[in-house]
Amino acid sequence: MNDDQIYRLLRLLVLALGRLPIWLADFCAHFLGLLWFKFDARHRKITLENLTRAFGDHMTPCQIKILGKQVFKNIVTIVFEFAWTLKFDRDTFLSHFTIKGVEYIKAAHARGKGVIGLLCHLGNFEMLIAGIEPVGVKGYAIYRKLDFKPLERLIRENRSRFNLEVIPKGKSSKTAEAILNQGQIVGSLLDQSVDWYMGPFVDFFGAPACTHRGFAKLALKTKAPVLPIYTVRKNRHFTVEFLPEIPLVETGDPIKDIEINTQNYTSAIESLVRKYPDQYFWVHNRWKTKNYCPWPKTDD
Repeated sequence: MNDDQIYRLLRLLVLALGRLPIWLADFCAHFLGLLWFKFDARHRKITLENLTRAFGDHMTPCQIKILGKQVFKNIVTIVFEFAWTLKFDRDTFLSHFTIKGVEYIKAAHARGKGVIGLLCHLGNFEMLIAGIEPVGVKGYAIYRKLDFKPLERLIRENRSRFNLEVIPKGKSSKTAEAILNQGQIVGSLLDQSVDWYMGPFVDFFGAPACTHRGFAKLALKTKAPVLPIYTVRKNRHFTVEFLPEIPLVETGDPIKDIEINTQNYTSAIESLVRKYPDQYFWVHNRWKTKNYCPWPKTDD
């Protein structure tokens, strides 16, 4: 089968999942999440280690394990919700959302420098496309292309349904600058581990996490306001919230400016994750890159 045939089959499967009654879809998500947790030893280990690092000072191993299962269920639920929303037109889709903090994004946008949306893998992050609608301007999101082309096509088409365009990483820097110069909105995720040479180590839940410098560089270069944007769910109803602008820090030292602002952005993400830990993407090894390496052995 070629990629187009696989895409058509995948789309049919997803549409079929979207036709399931909500109670059955939720049951399947719960069951498959527990099954995934039980048999995927690698991601289970990463998740439990991450949760222990973040909450081990006030949660027991049993509580952390329960939270870990909820994390896996959340990720599987995203798949079913994605399928569920594909059948909706614009108005039906938006009826399942509460949008908060629109005054912050409108005030920032009115300054004419564009707006940078600080995003993270919280809740059903695919649902963030709904947040751009009340602003009344075109939105753009920077993303990494998936290796599996049929799934990449399906997700890209969904993201483009509601006044949102996607910018593949690798071409994003100059494109984002041009979009911001036009006064538009660009969103980018900033909660993934990168190699040591790609950005500073900043504090995330009390441990150093290597974080991409590109986000802070874009803010410093364009002077566009940065606003955290996130989404969470409760019983198939979603809340998208725009938070107040994170002030840009400029000390005159370019390296220090990147470090300080990246820390401020990461701290904003941490505060959100602490509020909704069960809806965060803990299966990603956020602390994978170390700020040290073993001393090389020498022959005596």
